[in-house]
Amino acid sequence: MIVARALPALFLVYVSVLMRRSIAARVGLALGVGGLIGIGILGLVRPTGIVARPPSESIAVAIAPEAETVIEVGRSPAAPVTITFGDKMDVASVREMVVATPETPLVLTWDATATRLTITPATSWAPSTFHTITVHAGALAASGRPTASDIRAVFLTRAATTAGIEPTRSVGSAVGLDAAIAISFDRAIDPATLGEGLFINPPLAGSLERQGRRGGAENWIFTPDAALAPDTTYRIALARSVLDIDGAPLAVSAPVELTTGSTPSVVRFRPRDGTTNIDRSATLSVRFTTPMDRASTEAGWSASVGDTAIKGTLSWAEEDTVLVFKMNEALGYGTKVTMSVGAGATSVVGIPIAAAATATFTTVPKPAVRVIPRSSSGGGAVGNATWGAVETYYLNLMNCTRTGGTVTSSGSCSSPGGRSVAALWIDEGISANVSRPYARKLATNNLCTHFSGGNPGDRLRAAGYTSYVWAENLGCRSGDPYAAVLASHLFFQSERSWSPLGGHYVNLMNANYDRVGLGVWVSSGRVRLVIDFYRPL
Repeated sequence: MIVARALPALFLVYVSVLMRRSIAARVGLALGVGGLIGIGILGLVRPTGIVARPPSESIAVAIAPEAETVIEVGRSPAAPVTITFGDKMDVASVREMVVATPETPLVLTWDATATRLTITPATSWAPSTFHTITVHAGALAASGRPTASDIRAVFLTRAATTAGIEPTRSVGSAVGLDAAIAISFDRAIDPATLGEGLFINPPLAGSLERQGRRGGAENWIFTPDAALAPDTTYRIALARSVLDIDGAPLAVSAPVELTTGSTPSVVRFRPRDGTTNIDRSATLSVRFTTPMDRASTEAGWSASVGDTAIKGTLSWAEEDTVLVFKMNEALGYGTKVTMSVGAGATSVVGIPIAAAATATFTTVPKPAVRVIPRSSSGGGAVGNATWGAVETYYLNLMNCTRTGGTVTSSGSCSSPGGRSVAALWIDEGISANVSRPYARKLATNNLCTHFSGGNPGDRLRAAGYTSYVWAENLGCRSGDPYAAVLASHLFFQSERSWSPLGGHYVNLMNANYDRVGLGVWVSSGRVRLVIDFYRPL
């Protein structure tokens, strides 16, 4: 009845193990389980019984008629098997009859009475494996009496102790230079063997300390005496000589490779060092070789004019390798700006920057309102001749207002500006093919309309400008051309106070446009000014 109770439970244990194994392992385990059932059946007709027991320090098997085959589970791969005989045995005879399945090199030792045999593996039992130790029938007692039946010790070894190795400080694959090496085991280990069996290459001097058990694991930490080297790969391995608390070797695992982060440095600033004519509202940035720690890098960043810090907001881009600075207000004209990153900036894993870095740039100069000598010519010349100078004069008037200044009744520009928008520039193609021809048409025909022969978009398309955003302002006056275009501009500029939605002023100030075609034509005292605002898409 002992056999009938023990085997079904054991069968379930091994079927569960079998289902978690590879195909080859399942076949082997199935054969082992089948063999076990066979042993149980044999036990029903013999005086030898079979029982399952929890793990213990040894397996004791007594010779018939009290003999029993003992089955254990979860056994240490280093634990010995002990068989106790009822009589003093012939040591040499027994040695010839002892077999281990699967085959394992064995060490046999006897007590002084030659009745107690201790069987240990020369190295260890294979982990997670069903083992059978058999003393075959025919082993002789000292008296010469042979054993009548096989004596077996059957056990399932537990899994080998596993280890995990990781740095205490890392981000992604980059390890910090101040990192220690944490080692965790899923069961207690022999401390003496760990001290001799931990290998690190390149070698590191340091101390190894037990941190206790957390979450069922035993934790150790190796703390280097000095900081790790940057941009270096360390190979960490545990030798086979490291044993768990039962004296069993650890599960075999490949060396772990830990690579430290690189020392960060500045790749470049934008605007680049030494550049001039930079837009007064330009976005500033600095690019690094590695992802950076935001707090320390932002603390080390500065942008200043002389000793005065520029106010703005910081943000990050491209996986924290680019620090971006957006100024709250536009800079002054012709202003020299210094950008810096201090030595306190560190990478995302705490590695200090190689060296502080600095760059400077200068903003665009203030656009001059030039007094251009007035020509006394009375014809209709255009382009680079007589009225081309008036076009340039008018461009300066527009840019004074557009960038935050005010054109006075005398034609000068007051106020320092400060509006964050780029100055307009003359597109000679639009001027020559769209704006001047239309100004001539209006002046010679005494017209003042946007729609003679089509709209401004039609005129742009006819000249080959087909992908754009556009707007048009017209000035229709008479008399001196300089005075005429100044009067038109003062009218446009005045719309900001009495008609903030006035189309001329809105067009003039619209940051969507970056260039203009300008045309001035004089005919019979009539002055026509055509401004075609434009930006290609």
